[in-house]
Amino acid sequence: MANTSDNDKKARDNQAKRHEKNMMREKNREAGKFAYSKKTNHL
Repeated sequence: MANTSDNDKKARDNQAKRHEKNMMREKNREAGKFAYSKKTNHL
């Protein structure tokens, strides 16, 4: 293990932020807020 605990902590924080962003994006997609979803909803 060459990584320090600080690097691990930073990686986990970034993962958490990415996960939260993806959750918000998915919720918005289901609500039809993105153009690409609106284009494909009629299918």
